[in-house]
Amino acid sequence: AGSADQRSPLDDEIDWDEPKAKVGLEEMVRLLDSGIREREWFVSGKVMPALFADDFRFQDPDVKLKGIRNYAMGVTKIFDTSTSRVQVVSTAVNGTRTTEEGDPADVVTVTWRISGGVNILGGLAIKPYMIETDLLVRRSDGLVVFQEDRFAIPGWDILLSALGRGYAWNPWLAPPAPPVEAA
Repeated sequence: AGSADQRSPLDDEIDWDEPKAKVGLEEMVRLLDSGIREREWFVSGKVMPALFADDFRFQDPDVKLKGIRNYAMGVTKIFDTSTSRVQVVSTAVNGTRTTEEGDPADVVTVTWRISGGVNILGGLAIKPYMIETDLLVRRSDGLVVFQEDRFAIPGWDILLSALGRGYAWNPWLAPPAPPVEAA
C-alpha cells in the first residue's frame, strides 16, 4: 500500500486493496452516512476504500488530488485528528451530474459541521463551520469517483479566525456554526 518512505499510520488500519462494494445507490448512501458518522473520515482519513473508485478525485477551494489513499493521507497531515470532529447534518441524493470523463453519476450531498484544529503553524484551532460535500457515485460501477467540498464561509475567514483565536475581535467574520443536534 505504498513504499516504506510513503507509509502512513493509516496503512495499519485500512486495507487499501479490499474488494470494491457492489451495492445499489440506496445502500451506498447508507454506507457513506454511517461510515462518515462513525469514522469521521473527512478529518480522520479513516476512509472505506471499498466505496471509492480507483480513479477517485478530490477537490475543495484549496486542494485538488487523485486517489483515495492520497486523500486520506492528506487529511491526516492537515487536521489534528485528536481534536477535529465531524457532525453530520444529512446525507442524501441530490440530483445527477456528469463526471469529468462524461460518465453519468448520482450526487450524494453530505452536509456537516467541522470543528477542531489543523496542523498548520504549530497547530491552530479552527472555529466550527459548515461544509457541503458532494460525492459523485458513478452509475457504471456504483463507486464514489469524485468528492468536492464547499465551505459555508470563505477561506480568509477561516484563516483570520484561527490566527485571531476567535471571531469576536472582528465583526466582519462569521460566527462559529452552532453544534449539530443529534438526530
